[in-house]
Amino acid sequence: MFIEFRTSKSSLHKSRDKVSADEAEERLLQKEEEAKITTRVDMADAKYVVEDHRNGDAKIELDANKRFTGLTKEELMKYAEDPFWVRLRWFMFVLFWSLWLCMLAGAIAIIVRAPRCVAPEPKTRYETGPLLDLDLADYTTAESHLETLQQFQVSGVFASACQTTYEVLEDSSCLDKFKQFAEKAKNYGIKIIVDLTANFVPTSHPWFQQSENSSEQYSEYFIWVKSDEHDPELNTSIPKPPNDWVSTVNTGAWSWSDKRKEFYLHQYGEGLADLNFHNPNVVKQFDEVIRLWMKAGAGGIRLHNVRQLLVSTPPLSELPHTGAGSTPGADHSQYPFWKHSRTSDQPQLDPLLAHWSYIVEQASSEPTVFTLAEPSRPELFMLQRNTSCLRPPSGAPLDLARTGAAKLLAERLPRWPAIKLTDDKPDEETAVFSMLLPAAPVMVLEQLAGDDNDTTPSESLKHAISLRTDASIQHGAWVVTDAPVHNSSDTMLAVARWKADHSGYVSVYNPGAPGVVSLSSVRSLPSSLAVHHVSKNTKLASNYTSNQSVDTESVFVPGKSAVIFSYVPKDGAEN
Repeated sequence: MFIEFRTSKSSLHKSRDKVSADEAEERLLQKEEEAKITTRVDMADAKYVVEDHRNGDAKIELDANKRFTGLTKEELMKYAEDPFWVRLRWFMFVLFWSLWLCMLAGAIAIIVRAPRCVAPEPKTRYETGPLLDLDLADYTTAESHLETLQQFQVSGVFASACQTTYEVLEDSSCLDKFKQFAEKAKNYGIKIIVDLTANFVPTSHPWFQQSENSSEQYSEYFIWVKSDEHDPELNTSIPKPPNDWVSTVNTGAWSWSDKRKEFYLHQYGEGLADLNFHNPNVVKQFDEVIRLWMKAGAGGIRLHNVRQLLVSTPPLSELPHTGAGSTPGADHSQYPFWKHSRTSDQPQLDPLLAHWSYIVEQASSEPTVFTLAEPSRPELFMLQRNTSCLRPPSGAPLDLARTGAAKLLAERLPRWPAIKLTDDKPDEETAVFSMLLPAAPVMVLEQLAGDDNDTTPSESLKHAISLRTDASIQHGAWVVTDAPVHNSSDTMLAVARWKADHSGYVSVYNPGAPGVVSLSSVRSLPSSLAVHHVSKNTKLASNYTSNQSVDTESVFVPGKSAVIFSYVPKDGAEN
């Protein structure tokens, strides 16, 4: 039986107070709306207590919140051997450990199958550089510079080959001299990259003479074109050239052969006949030239004039070059006047370069160079062409004093090209600046000399070259920008390199007069920099000392000088 009780909290705790019935009722009514407690109690749990029997007082103690204390041991033992609970316990035991083992197996699988954090691919020796253009008459003279090149950590040297490219097929004397030179260079850790020009042979060459005589084997070795059209104003039996192509030396690109009664193409002078690389037999001849040089110890091949290697067939007329990139003042008799869409960068060039690149790669177990000499822009790798076979691609020499030099650099650097920086004259300052570029710097021998034309090697440049192995230079982020000079419309070039958890470096080159530049636009730079490296002449002109703190917004750089600063990159700068 259950009875519902409604009372106030205060009345339950004041059962011993001596109040009148009217007063108690009044208080009860006043508190009735406050915190009512409704409790359903089993009357079996009620306890009656008589306090003062003379007044008839009594109290009922109710345990409304009686706690459940659980089963006793004896009660539990009743179920210990019960078949249902035994099976349930075993089921829960097996389920728990099965789930635990599954989670363990899943964790192991995630760890094993998760993609690894790929380590940055190490740069090849030619990407680390620097490289050197060695324009010397003979290998004996070059040998005297090998020790100096080793001091500057030069990894590769571009060296000229024999007087003509194809003479090695008949005469091995030039190759024998090269073998000796390459072996000595190898002892200094330097690879020799051979410069070759495949385009032409002299008209005195046996191939041309036999082709001119229409010898069956060599008949198609050169580009021969018939022409039946005559110029009525010229009193001659020689017909007009097949088109208006102009050679690179600003003369007509066609010459008449009285023997063959046809015109032959010569883009590099009348005495140098262009080979026909549409002919597979001509390609095979140059294949053999490459193999001979690689077998002799060459570390790679650099091809000159290769973009003019193939011409259109049939030989269609050229179009004038107008608009952006044209040469003001050039006329139709000059090479820059024409677009040369028929005589350069033909579609068949890409697979031909890939073919030769493969031959070079297969000729050595070590990384090799296969690249082009690019005298002008736009370079082949900057066009919409498949140039993945070039290692590294080459940029045309860049004058740091020209307007827009930073933009030109930034457009080319994503491919990590081999590039030569120039100014009024080659000196160590441009070489020092180039050491921070994400590129393979190409230097010349004059830049290795010390300050003031000192005959001793430049210690300043040696120090800058040592940075090439730093993680920030090899794998870090980069930015190249024009930095504004205070109170002037001039700019300086700045290249910054940084990597998380490594020191950052910024190099500033001033192609003009001494000035103060702001580098605040470079996002990774903090408010101050530390002087890391200056040449002797720059130190005298600037009074900079090692580790001197410099305000990022007020960096002084002497004219025609480069300064390298170090810094701690800002947090998140790599993003």
